[in-house]
Amino acid sequence: MKIYRGSCHCRRVKFEIRSNNIFEDIYRCDCSLCLKKAIVMKAEHKSHFNLLEGAEQLSSYKWNKMIAEHFFCQNCGVYTHHKRRRDPQQICINFACLDDLAMPDDANIGLADGANHD
Repeated sequence: MKIYRGSCHCRRVKFEIRSNNIFEDIYRCDCSLCLKKAIVMKAEHKSHFNLLEGAEQLSSYKWNKMIAEHFFCQNCGVYTHHKRRRDPQQICINFACLDDLAMPDDANIGLADGANHD
């Protein structure tokens, strides 16, 4: 597994994620929150995620069934990651927060049907 590092805009929140293929199984979600965030996510097992700095800078947002927990930096407002409702064993990171990594033009970005998730 390769380690990728990421951060929020002000760099007060820093994390790393381990992945065998960072470009595989990336997706957008069409639930009401994710539509407004308009981000591409990468899910990995929660054991592959490590918050390196800035835990005290994070605020969280829960809604609906209060299972998923979305984290964002209190200083710059950037959403960095969330604990998934669909699979609580996974963490999703905001792909755009990964440092020094660009989305390939030919990336296969899936769509999660969060709008109809019960």
